[in-house]
Amino acid sequence: MDNFDYYVAGRRAYFFGGIDGNAENIGWHLKGKMGGFWLDKYRLFSSYFLSLNGKRVSPTSFQNKVSERIVNYPGADLRILAHPERPLIAIRIESRAKIEFCLRQEMDLVWLEDRPSGNISLRVENQDRDTIVWRELEGMSSFVKVNGKATSEGDWLKLSRRGRLEAVIALGRPGKEGYEQYLLEREEHNRRYLPPFQDTIPFWARAGALELFFERDVGCGFVAGLGEFPWWFGIDGVYTCLGLLDTPMLELVGKTVDNLAKFGNGLAPHEVTTAGRIYAYGRMNEIIAFAYLALKYAVKTSKKEYLELVDNALSHVSGHLSRKLYPQGEGIVEVPISGEFALLDSACWLYSMLKELRDSNMMKDLKNSQFAAWLLERYDREFLKDWYGKDGLFYDALTEKSGNFEGHFIQIYPLSMGLIRREIGERLLAKMEKIGYFKEPGLIHSLPLKTFEAGDYGEGDKNDIVWSLPTLLAIEAGIRYGRPDLSEKFILSLENSLKSEMYGALPEILPAGGCTIQAWNAYAIPLIEHMNSPSPA
Repeated sequence: MDNFDYYVAGRRAYFFGGIDGNAENIGWHLKGKMGGFWLDKYRLFSSYFLSLNGKRVSPTSFQNKVSERIVNYPGADLRILAHPERPLIAIRIESRAKIEFCLRQEMDLVWLEDRPSGNISLRVENQDRDTIVWRELEGMSSFVKVNGKATSEGDWLKLSRRGRLEAVIALGRPGKEGYEQYLLEREEHNRRYLPPFQDTIPFWARAGALELFFERDVGCGFVAGLGEFPWWFGIDGVYTCLGLLDTPMLELVGKTVDNLAKFGNGLAPHEVTTAGRIYAYGRMNEIIAFAYLALKYAVKTSKKEYLELVDNALSHVSGHLSRKLYPQGEGIVEVPISGEFALLDSACWLYSMLKELRDSNMMKDLKNSQFAAWLLERYDREFLKDWYGKDGLFYDALTEKSGNFEGHFIQIYPLSMGLIRREIGERLLAKMEKIGYFKEPGLIHSLPLKTFEAGDYGEGDKNDIVWSLPTLLAIEAGIRYGRPDLSEKFILSLENSLKSEMYGALPEILPAGGCTIQAWNAYAIPLIEHMNSPSPA
């Protein structure tokens, strides 16, 4: 069968790599090291392979069972899971043959921050019928426990047994539990947060988000995706959490909001490693979007203390307003724009947040209530005049002198947020469709007015890449502005992506690209459930 990447993940451990076990040369944040077996901030092993009766075998099929993954081989089944809360990955291989499961060791250890001093020590300990292989370093103690033999040969740790082999890779001290106990704990964890299984986008989006809730000593929250982005991101966290507000994961939404606020000192950061280093500070769109999320969370939970995050954002915005009173600074589109500018997505986030403050009757509870009310009154009167061009499209950016149209996907924001009148929205959707914004899988990044290099996403240009997030916004726009056919078309595209490589994983790029699993696809949950409701409005 064709090889593709898969993952298992819990709060403190994950594996990411090919179904053939190869996890070498994956990713660029830590060059070539983003795959493999990660426990907390350490990559202990990279790849694995399986031999039966002395002969290396290749996988023939793959199953995603939600709580575990099963990789089928000729004469063997490999089952693997990540514990929901502990830094532990469990493996069971069932076969009548002599099994040899080989793990490639990180001899120099890969870590996110501060390298521990000293060299890795390795010792083998026999305990009843098990063998425990300890790999230790100052401040880090890890082990592999197997119900068979273990030998270290160069880079490889070889685990062997005839019949059923069970192995545990973990930090800390070994316990007496086996694979079945860990599976029960995983299933119980899933029952707490997930509905009964359904082979649908909303179910798989929930399951993927739950697996991407990572906890470390420095904090906890939804990370962006695997394998490249297993860290905490501002805008990714916003969309993930907005999709989960009406699910049993509401408590995890709150923890994510708290986590991002902590690292951003009350404002959203852009990117924070799970070791606690701020990789990049928040962009303007993220700062406002995060405040919008905090507001929605306050409305949902009646916890008005979260309005402080809204006040923080408004205070920040007040110092970065353009002459026409729109927030200046970077937005979601990662392309170069020079000079001082206000971007459409940031303006839409701010307008949407101000409208939500009014609708929820929470504006009066803000320290910046007068400023917010004044700005909202101005946007109600002038937003469409300022941003809507004569050709029937919105400007992507406003400079001090003019409006600029760049053809980026942020054209969808006034539609997805419902900020414009029905007749204007219907015309805009039709025009976007006519001039080429929508391709077969979804909403493209940019029209070919300029060419943007794809960068870390491969050869070619960025323009035609279809990210799943803009496509979700197009689904939302279709719902709001009378185009259920467009929404249904893109939902079908997501369903195809769900089954194209790793079954059950919604990717970053459609139909299959970027991160294999991307948490922001949780934003699809309320959209599709709305489409499937008896009488969608």
